[in-house]
Amino acid sequence: MTGCSAADISIGIIANPASGRDIRRLVSAASGFTVAEKVNIVRRLCLGMRYMGVSRICLMPDLSGIVGSLLKQKEQGSRVLGEHWPELVLLDMPVEESAVDTQRAVEHMVQSGVRVIIVLGGDGTHRLVAKHCGSIPLVALSTGTNNAFPHYQEATVAGMAAGLVGTGAVPICEVTERNKVLRVGINDARRDLALVDLCLTDDRWIGSRAMWQPEKVREIFVTYAQADAIGLSAVAGLANPVSRDSGHGLHLRLCPPGQGRMTLCAPIAPGLIVPMGIADLQIIRPHQPCSLTTVQGAISLDGEREYVFHTGDSLRIWLDLDGPLTINVSRTMHLAAERGMFSMSSPTLAVESSLACGMCSVEPEY
Repeated sequence: MTGCSAADISIGIIANPASGRDIRRLVSAASGFTVAEKVNIVRRLCLGMRYMGVSRICLMPDLSGIVGSLLKQKEQGSRVLGEHWPELVLLDMPVEESAVDTQRAVEHMVQSGVRVIIVLGGDGTHRLVAKHCGSIPLVALSTGTNNAFPHYQEATVAGMAAGLVGTGAVPICEVTERNKVLRVGINDARRDLALVDLCLTDDRWIGSRAMWQPEKVREIFVTYAQADAIGLSAVAGLANPVSRDSGHGLHLRLCPPGQGRMTLCAPIAPGLIVPMGIADLQIIRPHQPCSLTTVQGAISLDGEREYVFHTGDSLRIWLDLDGPLTINVSRTMHLAAERGMFSMSSPTLAVESSLACGMCSVEPEY
């Protein structure tokens, strides 16, 4: 295991060891993703990418055993099962077992010139990656608690799709989608973003970060809201669904259940359905500052409290359509199949690429 260089790394993997292990596990019926399951997911990703010609993968180090167990599985799989693995390259960075690990890993991957970043985590993990990944497309895989942004996707297929895009066999422009984000600024400083929901609460501290007390929420802003979602965005999704590819978002002002315009029961966590009162809801247009009524409290971004603001602070929230790119796995596989890239005679499968600059040098025959 050596350091990364731009000459030989094409795909990066961020596997958050802490995803799916927050306080919401204690107050709902959420299931968890063990370290062993995350290792198995990364293993299937690696095998899927190697099949599509990816020779090296850049990994975020951890102290939870993901990388160590993966190396053991690679050795056993290669020796006993005859599996073909890519080379696993570990980022040269300190590990603090906090969110800063994800930030550092993404920054290293960007500097190394990776073509795709695969993320294993919940909405919070993907938010951290989106803040620093720039134009690098993401494969978003769900291993968190309340997940609206990433998807549950078989890792073998996701790895194959990432390999198709990373090697250039399928053009990025044909299979990626641009995502909306909510941006927040405090006192004229551009602070942060949310991929799905931004909430203003009564809290005046950060605490355990995870937002699990719906009675404290005063305002909800969403980039999109689906009626089948889980989490605080589900409140907006049940009141007035907003599609992921629409050009607007939604702003809800909440009130006690039984008051306001409507009261609905929303699944704000797995197995946890609670009544939520809605006083008002408004469409959010891109780059138009939202009108706020909460004057002090905490700002929750994608389910996690991040900032505290006080009376007199200047707080700005607005919708930006120019968020991160994500790879549509289904569309990628569909296009590759239409173009015959899974035929054993296809150069996409036959090539043993050196990935000298992170892209496959052999053009597929359509």
